[in-house]
Amino acid sequence: MADMDVWDWVLFGGAAFVAVTSLVILMLRHRDEGLAGFDAKRAAEQACQQRQPSDEKQRQQAKRAA
Repeated sequence: MADMDVWDWVLFGGAAFVAVTSLVILMLRHRDEGLAGFDAKRAAEQACQQRQPSDEKQRQQAKRAA
């Protein structure tokens, strides 16, 4: 590496920049996909929990009517 001239260092630096930038973009995209899946699961869980009390009330009303 001691015999590298300026253009070799420029190319090496450019390649390193492209590699690191690509890696960061891929990691951010993966994080966003994971968070989107987590948010969807959380929303589904909350909707299920909100439906449970109304389902329970309907069951109790059906028992009273029977």
